[in-house]
Amino acid sequence: MEENIKKNKRKINLLLLYQALSCDWLFIYAIDSIFLNEIKGLSFSTISLTITILSLSYILIQLPLVKLVRKIGTTTASRIGTACYLLSAVLFIFNTWTIFLSFVVFAIGMAFKTPSDSKILKDNLKMYGMSNSYAKYCGRIKFLYQILSASSCLAAGYLYQVWAYAPIVCCCVIMVVAMILSIFVRNEKELYKKQNNLPAHQVQMEKFEYFKLFKYHTTWLLIGFSALFSALVSCNMDINKMTFQEIGISAITITIINAIIRALRAFSTLGFEGIYKKFGFNTTYFVLTILAFGIIMVGLGGTFLSGIAAIIVMSIGSVFIYAARDPFNIIREDFVMNSKGLTKRQTLLSLTNMGRYLGRLIFSLAVSGLLLSQTAAVTGMILCACMVPPLLVLSILLDRKRRINKY
Repeated sequence: MEENIKKNKRKINLLLLYQALSCDWLFIYAIDSIFLNEIKGLSFSTISLTITILSLSYILIQLPLVKLVRKIGTTTASRIGTACYLLSAVLFIFNTWTIFLSFVVFAIGMAFKTPSDSKILKDNLKMYGMSNSYAKYCGRIKFLYQILSASSCLAAGYLYQVWAYAPIVCCCVIMVVAMILSIFVRNEKELYKKQNNLPAHQVQMEKFEYFKLFKYHTTWLLIGFSALFSALVSCNMDINKMTFQEIGISAITITIINAIIRALRAFSTLGFEGIYKKFGFNTTYFVLTILAFGIIMVGLGGTFLSGIAAIIVMSIGSVFIYAARDPFNIIREDFVMNSKGLTKRQTLLSLTNMGRYLGRLIFSLAVSGLLLSQTAAVTGMILCACMVPPLLVLSILLDRKRRINKY
């Protein structure tokens, strides 16, 4: 019995490491906008369009791929997603068109990987008798990713000064390591059913399952909530980098600041575990407050201050913005994963992921337009003013649904 517990813990730790390493573009993310602006000569408005390409690609392919993921299994889908991340990092090296293509390939990888990784974690915890610990271990993956992200961010700044392409090469190496680790990671529940000749799913996916879910108010609320929150966080994370560049901060200084911000974000994610355990969905209001506060600080610092004062105020604001991202994803995924029905959970998660990128698509276009006439700092504050009030309303409505258990 004790030996099985130790074995399960080793499997969980390996799964956490694999998902943290393959969560995003380590190294590249630290210098992506700087690289595209300084090396490839793209304007901030054009750089913002890369988010549009990513989001549009994800929306178009995510729903068709759901059935394929169910057919091939989440283990294989996660490995395909990691391979797509590696290919997209390689494509990022070349010209403008291959850079745009890299975001399409990255979107394909996300469509395979994001819902699959969540399902693998949920199913494995259930097989190990820890089905109520999803938020806990999801938070640990985010924490580990942020530690890796902070370290890679710090290293990327120095590597970029030596050779601009070095961070991209490092990202490719990390993805190769992740692909090797994926060989030892599998969905234990799917494996158990396969070994015992059981049906792959307790409930088969109905042809119009997505359309049936749209009759529920909660589906629309979750899509809207995911769209607005993801757009507000993601757009402002990109706007932050542009704002630092606008006030004339060097590339290496920006990466050092980002490394510190990500390290602090990691510990905020770790601390969120206890807060979420105590207050549950109510922590949404707290996360929304610190996000709005952070955006305002970056906007005011970038608009009215200069020199070291601007750097300090904007850095503090950036900490709040980055600190809101992982708690939002944990809240969203935990809400969905604890809804009723196996198939419904998978489908809801796919729909909320689609909502995230639908929001990013719409608002990245808005950001591209605003950047033609406004500074990045002002653009961020405009987004905040437009999006925080409806987000608050959606949070209240979802909280009511949760309280009466109508989801």
